[in-house]
Amino acid sequence: MWPPCLPRAPTQGRPYRSRPGLRMCGRISHVCGSVFRPQWVVLCLLFYGAAAASAQEEPLQTSLHGEVLALVPTGDSARVELPGGRTLQLDLPERATVSSFAALDSGWIAAGSFPDATTGQRRLFLLRGNDKSSRPLAEPPGQEGAQRRRPVILVDGGRLAGLAWLEGDGDTSLAVRSAAWTDGRWQALQQVSHPGPGSQVALSGAVLDDGSWLLAWSAFDGTADEIVWSRRIGGEWLPVRRVSERNSVPDIVPAVTATVGGGALLAWSRFEGAGYQLRMASFDRGEWHGEHAAGPSGSLYPVFLGEPDHPRLLYLDAYPRAWSVLDLDTAGRVRAKASVSSSLDRPVVSFEGAEVRMRWPLAKSAAATRLEKAP
Repeated sequence: MWPPCLPRAPTQGRPYRSRPGLRMCGRISHVCGSVFRPQWVVLCLLFYGAAAASAQEEPLQTSLHGEVLALVPTGDSARVELPGGRTLQLDLPERATVSSFAALDSGWIAAGSFPDATTGQRRLFLLRGNDKSSRPLAEPPGQEGAQRRRPVILVDGGRLAGLAWLEGDGDTSLAVRSAAWTDGRWQALQQVSHPGPGSQVALSGAVLDDGSWLLAWSAFDGTADEIVWSRRIGGEWLPVRRVSERNSVPDIVPAVTATVGGGALLAWSRFEGAGYQLRMASFDRGEWHGEHAAGPSGSLYPVFLGEPDHPRLLYLDAYPRAWSVLDLDTAGRVRAKASVSSSLDRPVVSFEGAEVRMRWPLAKSAAATRLEKAP
C-alpha cells in the first residue's frame, strides 16, 4: 500500500545570501517551528525516500498533435516511445532522474538531474530530439548551490521558452530559479523564491496563452507545507503567494496545466485527518478560484494529461489501489471518470473516444476501461 504521508520533515534551513546581480523577486513568509508529531516526521522521511528512489522508473508522457509520446527510464538509459510503435534509445548520465518531458514543434525535449562525480554537485541535464536522434542541450550556467533538482520545461506555442528548477545546498535550503531560452541561448538567471527554514519541493509549471509563466510548488511555512505560486509577466516574477488560506495540515505534490483562454488548472493533495485528498482550483484573471475537493481520501500524485482545450487528470486512488482518470472541462469540472485497479506504478495513458488505455511499459502490462459520465 502507498504511504499516507509524503512531505519532507520540516527543519531549520540555512541563512540565504543573495548573489550580486541576481534579480530577487517575492517570497512567502517563513516562520520556524512545526506542529508535526514526531511519528509523522519519521514516516514522511522514510516514504519520501522510497518515492524518490523509485521515481526514475516511472514513465513520463506528453502529446504532440493528439498523439502520445512517452519517455521510459530504465537505469542509466531510457527510450522514447513514438507514435506508430517506433522507439528511440537514449543514454542518460549515471544515476540520473528525468523529471520533465515535453513536446516541441520540432520533436521533444527532456530534462532531469544527476550527481556529477567530477564536481560533487547535482547538476541539470537536457536532451532534445525528434523521431530519429537526440542531442544534449547545455544547462543554464551559473550554478551556485550544491544541488539543482526537479527541472520543469516551459514550452510556448511549440517552442522552448525556458526552464525552472530547485537549487540549494540541501533539502531544506532549496530556492526556485528560472532562465529564459531566447535566440538559441540561456538568458540571465532569475530567482523566483528564497530558501525558507524548511523544504521547497515538487515544482510544477506551465506557459499560459498570453505567454506568461505559471509555477506552483510545495513550501513549508513554519507550520505545514503549503501550495504556493508565482507568475512571470513581461520577464519579471510576481511575489510568491499561497493558493489557499493558511492551514495547519500538509498540502503536497501540485500539478499545473494551461487551459485555453489564458487560464490554468491546479491539482494537489491535502492531509484531511485520515489521509491525503485530491483538491483542485482554476486560474483566471490572475487569481485562483473555486478550490474544492476532487477525489476521495487516499487520492494522490496528480498528473495532467491531454490538451489545453480538453484537460484530463491522472491520479492514484490508494484505498483500494487504482489509477483513476478525470475527464475535465477547462474550468476543472469533472465530466467523466475511469479507474483501473493496479498495484503498479504510474501508467502511460492514451484515449480513443471514451476508451481509456493504460500501459505499464516496464511490466509489459496493459488494461483498458471506459469513461463513465459524472453524475
